[in-house]
Amino acid sequence: MKNPKPVRGSRGFTLVELLVVMAVMLALVALGIPALQLALHESKMRGIAQQVTVLMRQARLDAINTSAQAVVQIVPSTGAGDPGHVLAFSDRNSDGMLTDGEPVLGNFPLPTGVVFSDCNGSTDKNSVDGLSLDPNGGPNMAVFLHDGSIAAIGWFR
Repeated sequence: MKNPKPVRGSRGFTLVELLVVMAVMLALVALGIPALQLALHESKMRGIAQQVTVLMRQARLDAINTSAQAVVQIVPSTGAGDPGHVLAFSDRNSDGMLTDGEPVLGNFPLPTGVVFSDCNGSTDKNSVDGLSLDPNGGPNMAVFLHDGSIAAIGWFR
């Protein structure tokens, strides 16, 4: 009866082979991280734009359903700890201000560092064309009338 000799190297991987595979995997992951970060940032921006779109549509529908006007404001940040936000409310007394008893349709806080801007360098309320001026000097606003149309610029004057 023959005693079979164990054959070295016939099974498994060597340490060098495992290290080479790990190095290749690490290189692929390192190359993919910037693309992943960009995709996550773009997804976040799309989500913010969708939230603002939802607030605009909600305000328009409220104006149609209640036969009152609805207002959407882009409120810029006032400093540390107070991020900017987009506020939508039903303006039942048509004064362009959120007063007691008027329902807030939505208030979407903007993440830190997110501002509205256009290609001319304008930011926040000044970056959106067609917004009406706030009669009290606050943020410009989109005013939806009872028929669902948006009010003309300077409608308070």
